[in-house]
Amino acid sequence: MLLVLEDEAAHAAEKPRAIAELIEKRAAFVDEVRRRGVLRDTGQLRLSREGKRVRRTGGRLEIDDGPFTEDGKALGAYYVIETNGLDEAARLATECPALAVDEVDVRPVMKGRVVGGKNDKRGKLFACAVLGNAATEDAWVTVMDRIDADTHNCFPPDSFLGGVRLEPPKSGRRVVTRGERRATFDGPFLESKEVIGGLFILRMASMHDAVRWAGETPFMVHGTLEIRELWRT
Repeated sequence: MLLVLEDEAAHAAEKPRAIAELIEKRAAFVDEVRRRGVLRDTGQLRLSREGKRVRRTGGRLEIDDGPFTEDGKALGAYYVIETNGLDEAARLATECPALAVDEVDVRPVMKGRVVGGKNDKRGKLFACAVLGNAATEDAWVTVMDRIDADTHNCFPPDSFLGGVRLEPPKSGRRVVTRGERRATFDGPFLESKEVIGGLFILRMASMHDAVRWAGETPFMVHGTLEIRELWRT
């Protein structure tokens, strides 16, 4: 999975023409990776200020409003691709259109299911990022294992449109811009307070319905769900 981490403040400061050009380049990138036969799923997320984070503290459900920009970055888009390995995926990430201040994380997929045609049905689509908070990567993996064990069969069958669990950050790469070139660095990347361990898609009538469903699930026992609506294409 390629995770595009956007500097939302920098995007807001860009001229409309520059953002329009970025959107066109991303559409062309999607067409190209689809032509190569490696694209399995993709989505563009609405701004994090429109999102919600749902967690439990003690016995109390907490719902936080966005924006969510740890280290100045927020998840702006994702691409699920199937390649011959991490090196090939990282090379493809260097082609991913982004502003110079953005970054692209390349994370191997541990497991998951991609459901085709998610844009074909009516209803809003919500990307739910599974977040875990831990002092070390080993502890973070333990949190993700607990969440996985407790939630693998809790998805609503009529609303679930696929998702993936990601390998730990140390197994990934990060693509950043350095001057006139794109540079690639090895993981781990645990700078953020809460690190994404997976992403799944739900079709719901509203953000309210998505948050209400999340609050009743075991996701809240060990971690946090960040819920963001997808742009419809």
